[in-house]
Amino acid sequence: MLEDAVASSGDAQRARPSNVRVGPNYRRRLRRRILGALACIVGSAVIIAGALYTAWGQGADTLMMEGAMGWRGLISRVEFLATGLVSPLAIIVVAILVAFVAVLRQRPTLAGRAIGVVIGANITTQVLKWMLVRPDLDVTTALANSLPSGHVTVAMSIALALLIVAPVGTRGLAAWMGALWSTLMGISVMVMAWHRLSDVLVAVLITGAWALLLAPIEERRRHGVTIQRIVRIGTLGAFLLALVLSFFALWGVDMTQAANLGPSDYGFAHFLNSQPWRRGFLAAAGSVWILSVVGVVTYEVDRLCGE
Repeated sequence: MLEDAVASSGDAQRARPSNVRVGPNYRRRLRRRILGALACIVGSAVIIAGALYTAWGQGADTLMMEGAMGWRGLISRVEFLATGLVSPLAIIVVAILVAFVAVLRQRPTLAGRAIGVVIGANITTQVLKWMLVRPDLDVTTALANSLPSGHVTVAMSIALALLIVAPVGTRGLAAWMGALWSTLMGISVMVMAWHRLSDVLVAVLITGAWALLLAPIEERRRHGVTIQRIVRIGTLGAFLLALVLSFFALWGVDMTQAANLGPSDYGFAHFLNSQPWRRGFLAAAGSVWILSVVGVVTYEVDRLCGE
């Protein structure tokens, strides 16, 4: 019996890829995983509470979207690349691709983790969208709740699923191509007035929570160290820029006075026409918020699987 146990242990060691091992930093990274997932959940709750259930939050959220709508002519050229590829068929194709890559790498459990991120995030998004109610606070045009964005959840979950199964050599490219696509998706749905900023950010954070909980904690050789550092600094810079742009865009705005509800707009068209300089600040602020949150989530998931 003892010999069988030793033999089984040896087989397990031989089956494990040589570049995947539990290292001395496992506890620290496990703690980072848990704290990161909790931060995504708490962040989602705070955004939901502010953007849905306060007059100022509803107003600011809608202003960001109406500001972004001014970029429709620019974004329309690349809109299909972002939104046209999101469909149930796309999820099936990605699931097959994820499974194929994982089997090629002789790590089939990665496929389960990656597909779990896609399924878990998208189910959570649809359940939340069904449960949440957007009350009419007489600030914006009364519309049904659209939070979180299903399009953004699909895009972000696909991007993170591919990141989880990507080989070391292509991991950096997979991470930041996925982040670029997800960011473009988030901006596009705002420009087309399908979703407000809060819809996009909550979708990203929900997907991030699932990915941080399911992505493997591994000790691989470091890859793309310079790119990771640049991205970390760039993401921090984007976050600070988003704060500054939001400050200037929303400074001195009384949401109840600025709102002018009409049959063909979302509540702030007249206000923005009277102060057109705010449009650019609002559009830029919303876009940079999306970029920074997508960047942080992608960076944290990437770090779990190799530093």
